[in-house]
Amino acid sequence: MPAGSPRRLRDCTGMILCGGLGTRLRSRVPDRPKALAEIGGRPFLARLLDRLVAAAVPRVVLCTGWRGEQIEQAFGERYRGLDLHYARERAPLGTAGALRAALPFVSTEHALVLNGDSEVDVALDDAFGPGPWPDASLLAVRVADGSRFGQLRVGADNRIEGFDEKGSTDGPCWINAGVYLFARDRLAELPEGVPFSLEHDVLPGWIARGLHARCVTAAFHDIGTPEAYATARAETPEQVGLLILDRDGTLIAERADLGRPESVKLLPGAAAAIRAFRARGYRIAVLTNQAGVGRGHYGEDDVAAVNQRMLELLAAEGAEVDGVWHCPHRPEDHCACRKPLPGMVEALRGEFGPLGPDLLVVGDNVCDIELGQRIGARTALVRTGHGSTAERSGSCRPDRVIDGLQELAPRSLFPVEDPA
Repeated sequence: MPAGSPRRLRDCTGMILCGGLGTRLRSRVPDRPKALAEIGGRPFLARLLDRLVAAAVPRVVLCTGWRGEQIEQAFGERYRGLDLHYARERAPLGTAGALRAALPFVSTEHALVLNGDSEVDVALDDAFGPGPWPDASLLAVRVADGSRFGQLRVGADNRIEGFDEKGSTDGPCWINAGVYLFARDRLAELPEGVPFSLEHDVLPGWIARGLHARCVTAAFHDIGTPEAYATARAETPEQVGLLILDRDGTLIAERADLGRPESVKLLPGAAAAIRAFRARGYRIAVLTNQAGVGRGHYGEDDVAAVNQRMLELLAAEGAEVDGVWHCPHRPEDHCACRKPLPGMVEALRGEFGPLGPDLLVVGDNVCDIELGQRIGARTALVRTGHGSTAERSGSCRPDRVIDGLQELAPRSLFPVEDPA
């Protein structure tokens, strides 16, 4: 970075503490790490990653532990443009021990650390502001009832003066929101391979060296106890997701005569995937480039007939989509609707309203993956159609590569299900 240029969180490495046994929450979420507990129909961890995406943090280290393989299976190596890395503890190390063990993944001067079981509703880049930053700071949020939390004593210059134990007050107070900005050198001082707690063993000792609070007024949620988890779920409406599918080579077989409805053949798993997403409340849209219209190979009526035949075949298997949108232009027409440009997505917004954060784009072409990345969606490349060629070329970086829609389900990127 050039000398004197302002630092933003995009210059940091993100770290999320999502290890631990989650014993207090085990009665509600017995089969997975608590970071995968669902809030509003999505894993809690996805909400934290969304905040890092919004702050333009480029890479994140997930500090995992018990059943950490579920997190790796759920999120893989990429999420909405974030590069994800995993530091999995083989024995419990505590929050500070987990950070120290993950430090080899951090090459930046600062690390932005988030607890994996709490969230503060604030734009992180605004909360911390541009650098230079102190070596150690945390977000403090004011709550109406501090009885469940340890109280922060914050001085006039925003230096933390002390931590009071849980139950020290049952009125309004400042609490540690579980979001930290640490200099890498400060974390490097921690001993390796030793189980110890950031909150209890490290932060109090850093007060004398300078530990600063960034005080914000914002909603705070945590899911650390069954009661808190139930409250967070009750306060968060179920978010309706949107699945955007390509047509040729993804839903139906790629053929040279796709202007003829009698040639339409559903690909394996197409109807089952649509049924599964529909059952979870997703809206489903099909977006397809049809340059054959612009080139005169077939007409708009032919596109409509092929779409109708596809919809009939899906309906025969109990599957339904919300609509099919197509671009009739050639690449050389430089229109705004041909994928990867988002013109057809803008048409979706006109029909559906705001699309929400839970977006998934699936297709067999580079343009499908690039479209998804432009709109901040998760992406999956299918090896059907042109997908294998796109994969071999290395010309796109989807979040997932799958053999076909038979592998796609509402939690194929988040594969765990709610406990009974």
